[in-house]
Amino acid sequence: MAISRLSIIKFLELALTVACIALHYHSITGDHNTDFITAGAFCGFLVILVGGFAGHVMSTPINKRIDIFFSLVGCAAFVAAGALNIEHFDNASRGKTRDYGLAKASLAIINGALFLVDSLLSWRGEY
Repeated sequence: MAISRLSIIKFLELALTVACIALHYHSITGDHNTDFITAGAFCGFLVILVGGFAGHVMSTPINKRIDIFFSLVGCAAFVAAGALNIEHFDNASRGKTRDYGLAKASLAIINGALFLVDSLLSWRGEY
């Protein structure tokens, strides 16, 4: 089995999502809206990514249009979660929770950018 750029990107998305969930565990904001969007994005896309990655590894990838849809929604969800967390933790008092929260937000935005690259590669047909 050849390892394509898309396989590497999907694995990175999955790894960053797991890291975001671990950081979220240590940096709950207490703001219900921010926590709901953050947990929904991270946990929801963990399920989607595990299924998509497993299908890609077993050479049964999901439909190209659905993959692009999930990637674009993932981009929006992760960027939104990252922005909300940066907004919350930017003015928070210094400490471990703030550091975890800002790291979580940064990784979420980086993962959003990876989702955008994933959608562009899928659209171009580079499997």
